[in-house]
Amino acid sequence: MSPDGDIGNSISRLRKRVRLLLIERYSLFGASAGAAVTLAIVLLSTRYDELLSYWLWAGIILLGAMAGGAWAMFRKLDDLTVAIAADKRADLRERLSTAVALREQPDEMVRALISDANQRASALHPSNVFRRRFGAPHAVFGMALILLLGVIILPQLPAFQSKTRQQEVTVMKREGRKLVKVAKEIRNVSGQHQEIRKLANKLQILGKKMETGRMTRKQAMLKTQRLTKELQKEQDRLAKLNSQKKSMEEARAQMRKASADLTKRMAGEIAKKENIPPQDAMKQVPSDKRLAELARKEGPLAEPERKELEQAIQKYTDPDNKSPIPAELGEAMAKLAQNGNYQKAMELMQQVAKKLGNPNLGQIDKKMLQEQMNQLAKALSKTDLDKLAKQLQQSAQKLANMSPQELKELLKQAQMAQKLMQKMHQAGGT
Repeated sequence: MSPDGDIGNSISRLRKRVRLLLIERYSLFGASAGAAVTLAIVLLSTRYDELLSYWLWAGIILLGAMAGGAWAMFRKLDDLTVAIAADKRADLRERLSTAVALREQPDEMVRALISDANQRASALHPSNVFRRRFGAPHAVFGMALILLLGVIILPQLPAFQSKTRQQEVTVMKREGRKLVKVAKEIRNVSGQHQEIRKLANKLQILGKKMETGRMTRKQAMLKTQRLTKELQKEQDRLAKLNSQKKSMEEARAQMRKASADLTKRMAGEIAKKENIPPQDAMKQVPSDKRLAELARKEGPLAEPERKELEQAIQKYTDPDNKSPIPAELGEAMAKLAQNGNYQKAMELMQQVAKKLGNPNLGQIDKKMLQEQMNQLAKALSKTDLDKLAKQLQQSAQKLANMSPQELKELLKQAQMAQKLMQKMHQAGGT
């Protein structure tokens, strides 16, 4: 290896040591600056409780140390600067710096100088040349830290507090623990209500701040009152929303009444049209006894009953099925939803809406379906299926206003779209 290469390796080892010491030095300076900023924040925290956070204070000091260390890490250190520093520390009488400065010159005398400098440099250990010493950075950081800890700790010692303040701190810590406990309970019962959970988190943070005993009584009182009001306001809002909501059991009961009314109305129309007694006309209104039994069963359905109900409803939603539409169909779908089978109930309701667009559907069946969709939409309004209820009502109104020709065109377009989607899926799979 050439003398130039040897001197370069020696300088590289020394540079790493210098870099390490610089990182330590400027990290301490940065931490000292962070401690000074934290000191100001601690003093301001008596007025602004948002600044009362041990994590915040520690974070500022750590951030200052990281900033100082980063500056030292990326600071440029050329070979000549390191060599000059090593000459001074190791008393090399400028041998190393001269060798570094002249190493590019192809001269025999220079080569001899470099060789001599390299022999001396190779015998040096970086940690012996650049020793870690207690200096200004350590002293400044130590004083800043002592001052900061004094400002944080001393006011909390009973010896530096009046009896009134000691009583306030005792009460505040006790109430802070209560707030933390209450906040956890609120979070546990609030479920998916994000706003209440956020307020509960704020309440917990306030409780922890009160537990430190650093807040003033006025701060704690005002903050607690404000958060309590916000929490109560949000709870009242949710309670109002819940009171406006309708349970699925209520929706089913409403749909049952609608089915009975529909049966009577249809029977009245048949009696008037065929000039027969109402009781005879009632027998001509389409009905499905088993469907009605399942729809009107109290309590949840067993698994076999649920499947049977789904199949029974599915039969009437089939576009190719010519069976008359029973008056209990809407009631049965409401029962399915009330049983908790929301997804299946939604699918079947959408299939009913599609069947309304079938141009081959008889006028009586069309009227029966349309009427039940409208009643079902009303029954489901303000329930968990409110959005679907609105869609059903819109679909029913739209289809009811279409002429037979428009219905045929709509069905044709739907069939074409379905075929196109199938072709696209086939193309994507190949």
